[in-house]
Amino acid sequence: MSCYAIWSYLTAFWTTVVIGCTDPYNFKYCVRVDQWLFPVVGDIMRAREPYASERLYLKSLEQSNALDDHRSEPGAEAEP
Repeated sequence: MSCYAIWSYLTAFWTTVVIGCTDPYNFKYCVRVDQWLFPVVGDIMRAREPYASERLYLKSLEQSNALDDHRSEPGAEAEP
């Protein structure tokens, strides 16, 4: 993960969570850190490559000719 991505996550966390939790109305939702922060950290750790499963599915469709019929130009007949 690049330094820019880490900086983006930290900035977003600061502006939405830390600043948002200083409001007394929102404080009751921020108290149970184990219910909202730990699952998010796990999601971020699993999302090393965004849309990886979708990309693999699309590649499998391309290989089976279900997604791309290999036309050289739009409107041309498909290759057998």
